[in-house]
Amino acid sequence: MGVYTAALISLRDVTVLQKDSIICQATRRSFLRSTLALSAAALKLPAHASPQDTQDPVPAEPPTKDPLNAIPIVTEPDAAEPIVVKERKLRLFNVHTQERLDVVYWRDNRYIDDHVGQLNYFMRDHRANKSALMDKKLYDQLHRLYGVLNTDAPIHVLSAYRTAATNTALRKRSSAVAKNSFHVKGRAVDIYIPGTDNKILQREARRLMQGGVGYYLKAGFVHLDTGYPRHWVNS
Repeated sequence: MGVYTAALISLRDVTVLQKDSIICQATRRSFLRSTLALSAAALKLPAHASPQDTQDPVPAEPPTKDPLNAIPIVTEPDAAEPIVVKERKLRLFNVHTQERLDVVYWRDNRYIDDHVGQLNYFMRDHRANKSALMDKKLYDQLHRLYGVLNTDAPIHVLSAYRTAATNTALRKRSSAVAKNSFHVKGRAVDIYIPGTDNKILQREARRLMQGGVGYYLKAGFVHLDTGYPRHWVNS
């Protein structure tokens, strides 16, 4: 009787434990289903959504771009940009020979030999009718000076190249003529420009710092040479 009673009690306990386990499992499944349902509702997604469904390939609003990064960087232009051709030219008038010359002597990063030759002849010693190879830097100096002046008048040339004999003869007439003149070396020119004050001409030439600048007040011209930068005034 005692054994039978104990067996019944044990069987009853097992039944109760099994019922409790079933209830717990049922409760756990309900809890998980509720949690998943709430999560899906919070995300506004169906409960069966896959990982691919959660990725939005097109955002509702485009992301804010950095203004600098928004500018495209072109590494290779579609078409070649037009090449700007730069020229150096001079407009000249020879006071003694009455010759005029309007010539482009430099283009595409090089001197034009034939046109430089025309300039050399134009700058000749008109007394001896002899020319020489002039310093090209002198032409560049004239070109730069003319470019900063607000004028269309040609540069009037009084003296450029001189032979040694001509220079000696001029020295006998004026103490202002140097014995070792840059004119003899083809590196100097005496000029004026109608309508431009020689004082302004001298000032702008000095600002260029391209060589020597002499201001001859009484004679009415400005001397330019390709020596070291310096200046003087001769009354």
